[in-house]
Amino acid sequence: MNTPSLYDVIIVGAGASGLVCALQCARRGKKVLLLEKEQQVARKVLVSGNGRCNLTNAHVCVSDYFGTPQLAQSVLHQFSFQDCMAFFHELGVLTQEEGLGRVFPLTGKSSAVVEALRVACVENGVEIRLGSEVKKIEKKKHFLVSLQSGEKFISKYAVLACGSKAYPQVGGTENGYQLAQSLGHHIIPLTPSLSALNVKEKAVSRLQGIRAQVQTVLGRGTDKEIRTDGEILFTNYGLSGPAVLNLSGVIGKALSKGPVSIEINFFPQIQDIQSFIEERIKRFPARKAKDFFAGMLHENIANLLIDFCGIKKNVLVQDWTENVIKNVSKTLGAWPFTVLSLRPWTEAMVAAGGVNCAEINYNTLESLRCGGLYILGELLNVDGRSGGFNLHFAWGCGYVAAKAMPEE
Repeated sequence: MNTPSLYDVIIVGAGASGLVCALQCARRGKKVLLLEKEQQVARKVLVSGNGRCNLTNAHVCVSDYFGTPQLAQSVLHQFSFQDCMAFFHELGVLTQEEGLGRVFPLTGKSSAVVEALRVACVENGVEIRLGSEVKKIEKKKHFLVSLQSGEKFISKYAVLACGSKAYPQVGGTENGYQLAQSLGHHIIPLTPSLSALNVKEKAVSRLQGIRAQVQTVLGRGTDKEIRTDGEILFTNYGLSGPAVLNLSGVIGKALSKGPVSIEINFFPQIQDIQSFIEERIKRFPARKAKDFFAGMLHENIANLLIDFCGIKKNVLVQDWTENVIKNVSKTLGAWPFTVLSLRPWTEAMVAAGGVNCAEINYNTLESLRCGGLYILGELLNVDGRSGGFNLHFAWGCGYVAAKAMPEE
């Protein structure tokens, strides 16, 4: 019987965190085996940012993360925005910063980032094996890693960088969670994150395809009120766009107790919407409702608002009652929607929940349950807002873990 090959480090998953970890370990002189079940490395990275790869954000900070932000803070402390930019520039990736601090490769293609990482790994001696799904990992004196094919490998250190179950069409599975559980870890229940929302109000389909810059408020009047600013996209089933995607992880957890209410403020830049409406009425007193909202709201939004507020379409705005004015003002500043569910995993960009971070050393990402095991990226109970924050965390995890591994 052949003795399994011995490596210093075996990394399961050639995604964002796995590739960075493999490269940094190899640069430190370690013999590295990178196992990937797909026939291509970093498939999720390739489709990220609509194929452009929003690889980091100039404004990245701990407030951009949910789940276990304290662990995210430790990673950011060791792998800052400046560190991330220096890392990719050193790989030869040219970048450009766009609106809201988002950073993309200058080529406009995610393959520029993925190929730079893959080539650097190969040049530094990383052994990459594609189509190699891990079936089992056992910890004895060393780690014994068994593939579905029956092949076995031994390593001094093992890294789980398998990604989450989000986006199964590009490789998302629960395999990483199962491997972590087999090595003593507990999993915080998983919910889709950066996911669009199914809402109760069927009339939202009248706004399908319309985009607007808004503020979205979740939990008004509670200790957990969360506000997000950005673009919203109305769909035939409900709401999408960054302004709601960034709330979806929190909403997913709250939905376990029943439907969740959110409010949309169409004019967050206006401090007193009622005063604004009253002044507009003085300017255009002889207009009817539809014409009154021209230049102020998308026509379809205006029509739905008129119906929602029960405004008589032939009444001049100068004849609106005080109750009508208050109702219009309140609705424009806090239009309520009832979230019934999140969209399916096939549409979720990332996962909320994951390996319980209380079982992870925040400074090194080494398991507190299984010495020599490191757990990275989206497998952990950390999820970020849209805008490059999740990829930054993944790169950072790979960097931190590789730095923390003892020298041979």
